[in-house]
Amino acid sequence: MENSKSQKNLEPWWNRPLWGDRSMLDKIESIIHKEHDKIPQEVIDHHQAVLAEIKLLAPIARALDSDKFTESDFLDFVKVSNLFAKEVGEYKGLRNYVALFRVAVEAKNSFLTIEQIELSYRSSKQQEFYNYVLTLLEKQLSPAKFINLLEEKLAQILPDISTEEGKNAVNIYADTLKTVARQDELGLRLIFLFKKYQLEDFSLLRVISDMVEYLLGRDLRDFQDIVILVKANEKKFQQLGKIIELPIEKTSYEDYARMLQYIALKQKHQNSYLQFQRLLEILTQWFHFYLIIQDLREHYPESQFEAPPEFKQSISGLEIYLKYKSVLMKS
Repeated sequence: MENSKSQKNLEPWWNRPLWGDRSMLDKIESIIHKEHDKIPQEVIDHHQAVLAEIKLLAPIARALDSDKFTESDFLDFVKVSNLFAKEVGEYKGLRNYVALFRVAVEAKNSFLTIEQIELSYRSSKQQEFYNYVLTLLEKQLSPAKFINLLEEKLAQILPDISTEEGKNAVNIYADTLKTVARQDELGLRLIFLFKKYQLEDFSLLRVISDMVEYLLGRDLRDFQDIVILVKANEKKFQQLGKIIELPIEKTSYEDYARMLQYIALKQKHQNSYLQFQRLLEILTQWFHFYLIIQDLREHYPESQFEAPPEFKQSISGLEIYLKYKSVLMKS
């Protein structure tokens, strides 16, 4: 019974029961479908309550809005992100692989730190720790489980490492692995794939990352320019394709270029994109209330009813919605 009450309290106010087991929408629905000479007070009250919600959302949408969201470069990123997410056309089958590609670039510094420590500190206990990490990576554990087991093993071997420098190196090594695990669960998967294919040289990631940096200074809408860059670094991309286990049918220059373009666009627009996504969330909520207002006003047109002042109020935020209507419809 208590759970049932709690569940009801989680419902939006317009869906919560107001009269027995009937929700506000049910109540208004029954009123609307009866004949009236004038607009019922319950309908006017409901109209005002919904309009009040719109008035709360509109200033939030305006605060989140930015001129950058209408720039062609940013809109290209939105388009490409949707194509990868929906795996449409030439982007079909690339979503999971571009995610690994993205992690490879974003976690570059962490990967290079791991490599440097493994190469520089080679005592028996340190190598025991590295081998143990490999066994954990093979098991493809959850990040939380991986971190717990890593910390247990670290506590076990630290007392057996003789120098402070050696202890410090292993601590940094463990902390870096934990950072990778917490940032993205694909990070651990990527480290394992490097080791699986015996490609210990993580400097490949620096090369790929440098390409992304190079592209940030160029026109990212010029797809052929990116294809040319891929062709010039064909062997590097073949290595990367092997690591992320890209199917052979997805290893064309164009496939790599699509992924590289997305990574560069994401790095350029990520902060703005998070803000843009929040704006779309607010506008989606706004649109829900807007439809209710529209339905009520259309059901009681001025040609048949004397419209109260409430029904003539402007709808706050309409200009923001119209600005992004086409994007919302595609989403």
